[in-house]
Amino acid sequence: MNGFILLFSIFLNTLYPYEIPFNFKSADNKNYPLYKMKYTYDIYWGILKVGSASIEINDVVEVSKNRFAYVIYSTAKSSPFVDKIFKVRDTNIGYLDVNLERSYGYFKDINEGRYSFTEYLYFDYEKSIYKGKKIKNGKTTEYEGELDENYFDVLSSLFLYSNFKEIPQKRLIKILTTRKWELEVINYGIVELKIDKANIKAYKVEPKVGEEGIFVAKKGKSLYVYISKQDRTPVMLEAEVFLGSVIAKLVKIEK
Repeated sequence: MNGFILLFSIFLNTLYPYEIPFNFKSADNKNYPLYKMKYTYDIYWGILKVGSASIEINDVVEVSKNRFAYVIYSTAKSSPFVDKIFKVRDTNIGYLDVNLERSYGYFKDINEGRYSFTEYLYFDYEKSIYKGKKIKNGKTTEYEGELDENYFDVLSSLFLYSNFKEIPQKRLIKILTTRKWELEVINYGIVELKIDKANIKAYKVEPKVGEEGIFVAKKGKSLYVYISKQDRTPVMLEAEVFLGSVIAKLVKIEK
């Protein structure tokens, strides 16, 4: 998907009557270890397959002079059958520094049943400010503030965590969405999973995203991410919902 983010930005500017601040140029040199990594998941509610999701590094962009970022692109969509009951079309984009030091912003377009909103934030470290917008129910709310240190967006932080050499028992990550806060990630240790007939040992971690999740978060509900011990691959995600839980199981890795 080289150059995809540029086309996506053009599309968004056509679709939505407001400025998209991400005009980063696709980098000439994309020789970075995580570039082109893609994870594809099948989503289940109980034994029913209800949709699919993917997380991928689809580009490397030049944020400023000698500063480059991975473009993390995540989607989730319900199956045609579920569309008739509860249609889901979620898109999340995060801009993670190639040295995993910080994020440069995020974009999210969430559509789940009757619930939908669009939100983006740009982290301008050169000017030490952040700014963005949230559009919900036809109402636009603008955000702007001081950028006093390095921050991550939620999507980038979860990808960052899975790339730690050692998985800590507890970790606090500074997050910037429409507010500044600390994401607590708890490691519950190693569990054994069976995915597509394969037995996998994985760390079970809980990022306490609260109401700031990648998808629509429910108050009091948890999100668990299972990271393989062998190669730090996020092999499964489990999100508690109003009735039971929704599980995303890894079905394909591309590099």
